[in-house]
Amino acid sequence: MENHNEKVTFQNCLKRLLRVTYRDDVSSKTDINVLIDELIALDYAQKFVDEEDANKLIQHVCRIIPVFEEQISVKACQIIHSLTAKQQLSMEEQVLWSATEFLVKAIQRISHWATAEILQTLGAVVYENVDRLSQFHEVLLGPQGVLFPLIMENTTSEEILKGAVQCVENLTFRVSSKEYMDDQYAALCFQTLLELLHRVPIANMESGSRCKILICSLRGIQNLLTATKIMPSENLGPLLAGIRAFMFHGLPGAPISVPDSLYPTPLSQYDPSPTNSARSELQANDETSAKSGGGKKYKKKKAKKGAESTRNTTAKSSQDKDDENDEADSSRSREAVSFRPNWAKISSSESEYSDTEGGQSSQLRSLHAKVRQCALACLHTTIKNINKRVIFGYWSSFIPDSNAAGNSPQVHTLFTVILKDPSPKDSCTPRTLQCRMGALAALTALVDGTKTLLATADDSDQKSTAFVPFSAILGSTIRELHRCLLLALVSENIPLTLTQLIKCISTLIANVPYSRMRTGLLSRVVKQIRNFISYRDPNVRVACLTCLGAVAAIQPPLMEVCHIIRPTRPPSHASVSRDTDHLNVDSGINSGSRSNCSPNTEAGILEETKESPNLSPRMGTPMESSSGTQTPVFSDVTLQAHARNVSWLVKLCVRNILPYPGENGEQHVEPLPVRLESLQVLAHLSKGYFPIIRNSLSILQDLILRCFADQDQVVRLHTSKLVDDLTQALQREIQSSELTDSSGRLSLQQVTNFWISLLNGAIADILQTEGHCAVKATTCDCVSNIGPEVYAALPMDKQVLCITLILGLTSEEDKIVRSSALRTVGVFVLFPCLREDVCFVADAANAILTSMEDTCLNVRFKTAWSLANLCDSLVLNKIEGDDDFMSDFSDMLLQKLFTTSIKACQDNDKVKSNAVRAVGNILRYLPIRSLGKSSFRTFVEEGVKALIKNISSGTMKLRWNACYAVSNMFKNTLLNFGGASWTRDLMMALCAVVKDCKNFKVRINAALALGSPSERSHYGDSRLFTFVWENLFIAFETSEDITDFAEFKYRNSLNSQICTSILHLVTLLQAMDLDLLHHLFLQKSQVISVHFDRFRTSPQESNSELESDLIKARDHLLTLLSGHLNEDQRSALCLLQQVCRIDENLNEEERIPEKTAFKQIYD
Repeated sequence: MENHNEKVTFQNCLKRLLRVTYRDDVSSKTDINVLIDELIALDYAQKFVDEEDANKLIQHVCRIIPVFEEQISVKACQIIHSLTAKQQLSMEEQVLWSATEFLVKAIQRISHWATAEILQTLGAVVYENVDRLSQFHEVLLGPQGVLFPLIMENTTSEEILKGAVQCVENLTFRVSSKEYMDDQYAALCFQTLLELLHRVPIANMESGSRCKILICSLRGIQNLLTATKIMPSENLGPLLAGIRAFMFHGLPGAPISVPDSLYPTPLSQYDPSPTNSARSELQANDETSAKSGGGKKYKKKKAKKGAESTRNTTAKSSQDKDDENDEADSSRSREAVSFRPNWAKISSSESEYSDTEGGQSSQLRSLHAKVRQCALACLHTTIKNINKRVIFGYWSSFIPDSNAAGNSPQVHTLFTVILKDPSPKDSCTPRTLQCRMGALAALTALVDGTKTLLATADDSDQKSTAFVPFSAILGSTIRELHRCLLLALVSENIPLTLTQLIKCISTLIANVPYSRMRTGLLSRVVKQIRNFISYRDPNVRVACLTCLGAVAAIQPPLMEVCHIIRPTRPPSHASVSRDTDHLNVDSGINSGSRSNCSPNTEAGILEETKESPNLSPRMGTPMESSSGTQTPVFSDVTLQAHARNVSWLVKLCVRNILPYPGENGEQHVEPLPVRLESLQVLAHLSKGYFPIIRNSLSILQDLILRCFADQDQVVRLHTSKLVDDLTQALQREIQSSELTDSSGRLSLQQVTNFWISLLNGAIADILQTEGHCAVKATTCDCVSNIGPEVYAALPMDKQVLCITLILGLTSEEDKIVRSSALRTVGVFVLFPCLREDVCFVADAANAILTSMEDTCLNVRFKTAWSLANLCDSLVLNKIEGDDDFMSDFSDMLLQKLFTTSIKACQDNDKVKSNAVRAVGNILRYLPIRSLGKSSFRTFVEEGVKALIKNISSGTMKLRWNACYAVSNMFKNTLLNFGGASWTRDLMMALCAVVKDCKNFKVRINAALALGSPSERSHYGDSRLFTFVWENLFIAFETSEDITDFAEFKYRNSLNSQICTSILHLVTLLQAMDLDLLHHLFLQKSQVISVHFDRFRTSPQESNSELESDLIKARDHLLTLLSGHLNEDQRSALCLLQQVCRIDENLNEEERIPEKTAFKQIYD
């Protein structure tokens, strides 16, 4: 009823005002004043104004009131502010332009006494409208505009400065997908706000005003970074210096002054603390400001019991709980009338607090906390926008690098906020970002994506020296991160912050090289996390499972992780964990039901700095190392005796996933995120730590079957991903040659039974009836993991079922399912029992040929991969001498495969990379009956031309695959290499690549191809043969010119391959070639000798292969020397003899095997 009366009054005033026009007489001014006063007197706390009426009113007011009438203009600003900020009404574009123009003129002409109120209105008008005010950007944000002069003038009053900065902040806010201000204005805003961060702390102003200006400046910078995604490198140091100072604003002992800049350094902790005299002087000013409003010094409250006591005693200045609640309630009521939306609100008004001394003190504490919140939010955005390598240099400014730094009150880091921030905790809502949440988010962003940067960390014992290596500093920093985060985990009890904290720990675990750290870090983490696995808040439980999943995902697998997850054993020694039974899942769940209650204390966490005890005395040597040794990688054979029962982690996940009886006898089902995260944990365990859960296969089998029958398709999707990882592990188990039956490995029959149980219903049903395409596609990928051994052991009906289902899905409507099915066909076609089956190969070929015409690139990419695999199977059948298959395989189908492969060589680069594989394999496979047909001879020429083209251009992967395909082709001696018209072009292309290509993997495969022809005639005439020699020698020289450091690791492989190819050429050498080669040998003799000496003393291949090649070359040279030769020919052969000598006296110990990252195979 009250709202109705207000609305009626508003509409009556609006009608009367619309009839009024301004005249320069007393009567007109009085009428306008009276009507505006009536409008101002309305209560705008509740929404009652229609947007159409509001737009009419604003448009009319801005049109009839001249700005030189100061009193009426200020009242008009109050009306506009009430409608836009309190009523949350949006303005039409024309009305917005009129209002902005009116307010800009008012700022320019009206006296300073009203400027602050006009700026407040302007801030409300421009908020979220920067995209619609492009014509006002210059007058608002230009160097000579209305805002920046007010900000930069030293004589500007505090209220005007606050209003101007608030306007700039609101103009920096970008509405998603809308236009933004030009870069010149964004840069000017950024620079101005950054200067404010350094100027305001030393300015003589009231503390509340200083805080509000800092809040607006930090939020403005954050908005700019979010909107523009740019960060000028010269401003990074000054920005981080300001952020770091204000992260601790208002905390006891926090730095007061802001240094000019922070500098990247890995060696020292920079603390820009002022001198005691400066600090005491500025603190005195703050206290004076607080007392001016009747405030008093902060009062200490008694520390609360339990986990809360930890934070309050370290903070040294706790807040009154009642004051916090009052403050939170008043903030929520104030948000309804703020021009900011609820989620964006950060500033408070003095009206929220009483005028008592306690109210003023509480307001100041709240403002200090909000400054810290904004600084941390700005830091988070900055980290997100900066390259990880750049921000990594500033770690020492935000993260302690030693135990002493973490405990020192003089060194302030993010953990100062995380562990000691006294900001209110009971108002922790999405609308108000709390300081600890902000600090944890910033720390998470800081650690995320640093896996390669932390890879050099070393936590082994270091003797005291004058120089501390950077790797040791990183190791100490990582250790301190674990210690401080676990301290925070002990003392935190708010679900939202607790969730963020555990996520931060998960991120840390995912990036730390634990194989280079001392044992014990992960054990302490899991010990603390287990206290929350049954926490009342499901978000916390999900975070705990994410953390446990991160532990299970650590690669390479670690012995410590095996001790953590292995059955019925605690994660650490009794001296670290008091409860030796808590690894039993039931006891763990019961202990977790104690809400956030934790039996752990800070003292237990502080034990981290001491030497870690052996995690299991029964494990023997690997785990009995002294403190300081690196965490050993687990050996599968070692673990067999410790994997007899079901792991507590498997039990926990199974309980989370499946329904279980509740208190009232009803089936209780965990929230969906908990179930999904549990499935992911099991997937991580299957992928990295299968030996530990090997004996849980029957439990996992039952779980999988029940989850596949679940009604929720998301559960079925995650189950299929679990099956994918589990079946890959089973395949590795069967194919591993290191395991024996006595070691506890699963037998072929056990794995076969597992697959039969899945194929009996679950998988068949999904592949035939599942409506969710992602589930069907992932399940199809699972089927490809059966493996040749298990497939051959399946009953015939199950083999036929697999083939029928997969071939049928290659014509599925959904492209994702088609892609997965075609990939599975490519896997199946390499199974020995299937590649010999002409009917299956023919069916697979027809499905592949059809899908190569698909319009979807991803489908063609997967199909091309399967096409290359199918051609691999043809070659394997030829190598194994399967004449029956070769005679039964249709020439017509082979011709279709050939033409399709050649055509695919002109497709997208992703498709071409596999198409050249297929062409090379078919050229190698072609039997004599096919080559007798003219159509095949034409296709051979087209195929070689396609390979030549792709050797010379395209992506590097395409080029090295094309080179490898040529080496494959050369193994078919039925092809007329020497007499073909394309032989010269092919050799020229390979020679150009082997000496000039910047990618060494391409050059290695080109050298391999040049050394692949088995007969001298395949190289053409003597000139072409000499040209090949010459380019291989040049390749020796150019291999030393490395422009990309990433290629350095392939240099030795390249030189070794060139030497191997040259030795092959020596074995094919004929006397007539020596006339042209003599001068070349003389010219390049030194280069050849140097590289062959290196090749002999540091072979990449095995010694037996090297000696075999050298013996073949030496024997051939001796044969040539026994013939009739002229002097130049004999001289050339003598040079080659010196190159091909075998060092009989070279001991095995002197042959230093070189490291290489290259593997000679198709990619």
